[in-house]
Amino acid sequence: MSAVLIRGGHVVTMDPDHGDLPEADVLVRDGRIVDVAPNLPTGGAHVVEAGGRVVLPGLVDGHRHAWQSLLHGLAADWSFPTYMRLVRGGYGGCFDAEDAYLANLLGGLESISAGITTVVDHSHLQTSADISTALMRGLWDSGVGGYFAYALQNAPDWLGNAPASPEALADLLTRAPDPEHDERFRSVRKTLADLDRAGSQRLRLGVALPETAPYLPLDLVRPLLERVRSLEPALVTGHWNALVHAGQYVSTLAELVAEGHFRGVTVLSHCNQFDEDDLDVMARAHIGLVTTPGTEGGMGLGPYLAPRIVGRGGAAALGVDTTCYAQADILGEARVLLEAERRDAAVTAGGIPQEVLPARTVLELATIIGARAVGLQDEVGSLTPGKRANVTVVLPDPVRARPGGDPVATLVHYTGPGDVETVLVDGEIRKRAGELVGIDTGDLARRSAESLAAIRRRYAALPADVVDGAWRGIF
Repeated sequence: MSAVLIRGGHVVTMDPDHGDLPEADVLVRDGRIVDVAPNLPTGGAHVVEAGGRVVLPGLVDGHRHAWQSLLHGLAADWSFPTYMRLVRGGYGGCFDAEDAYLANLLGGLESISAGITTVVDHSHLQTSADISTALMRGLWDSGVGGYFAYALQNAPDWLGNAPASPEALADLLTRAPDPEHDERFRSVRKTLADLDRAGSQRLRLGVALPETAPYLPLDLVRPLLERVRSLEPALVTGHWNALVHAGQYVSTLAELVAEGHFRGVTVLSHCNQFDEDDLDVMARAHIGLVTTPGTEGGMGLGPYLAPRIVGRGGAAALGVDTTCYAQADILGEARVLLEAERRDAAVTAGGIPQEVLPARTVLELATIIGARAVGLQDEVGSLTPGKRANVTVVLPDPVRARPGGDPVATLVHYTGPGDVETVLVDGEIRKRAGELVGIDTGDLARRSAESLAAIRRRYAALPADVVDGAWRGIF
């Protein structure tokens, strides 16, 4: 479909030069936005009627573990230590290649269904070469855009070369990434090139750092970061933090940045323990920060730092993190963050504040500022002519939302994934009239249930003493 005209919606461009247009059209041709204005001529384009709808840029999810989409709800009542022990050390090693393909396909589709068109998939299910290839293929076939970030992260393969003792599992999870990861990364790059024959760069290949990286001594983390850069990824991401214990604050970030180890597009997730100096370092170095309010708040990981780095002139995005904990819903994440910021403002003021943070502030994190955080500000994040045609059309429920007021407030406070009616990714209509295009959702649900049942059976057969014992003394 070469040309699409989205007609008559309330267009929230998120572009300061275009602003909000209460009744306007968005013209898309050959995967790009051509024009945004009222009363554009149809010119033979396929017309999507958007009267009474809110039209906005496709949302940005800066941090997701897409493979966990097969485990919906598994960790909803778990603490962070339980999640690490059972998902990272247990369930993750129980996927075969077909499960991995299906999981990332599902992860991409649930994103599109929720209006998310750009995802940074921090993919740490790298248990075998076949799994790595399957994960890449699944995300590509879903139609979503963004990055597949291959994690240089050892993970147990309970279906193959399984750890035989708690000590072996602990060593696997904490030692430097095994050498075969580099070759697997190159193989995934070839797979992506084969899939993207047209060179669209809808998906790009990044690297996710091992979870131990922030806590390694400098003489160990330096060669690791040099190894990562030698792979020439389009993006580097990772869970990152400072080590705060017994009144001591230990962070390697400033020194690593000063030495030039964080060149290129870099986005770090969570960072909840960072002090003001480290946030200043990130902002000056143009390192993006991703806040995932659902998991960070629900698992007690610490304060939300996205607004604080934006206040320094830096960039931040919102992330879903893991859908085994909560659904893929970036507008929901924005709402959680907004409510927390308003609550904290009252605490700071010592009473009821005179003004509150507006909803548009968090919508910017989900769109234009989020795009900047992941290095794609020239491609996505606003409905600007010349950018990729990533567009989300939301039909607010007439009873629940009553969209006659501020459309941005309506989006953040009164809508969710079920209200997303139409989604375009690079100009392709991927969701229409509330349904994913070309997807048999009944068959997808059946296959997902079968895969999950198999994963649960394998997990139930794991040696519990090995899985639990590996984490003893860590959590």
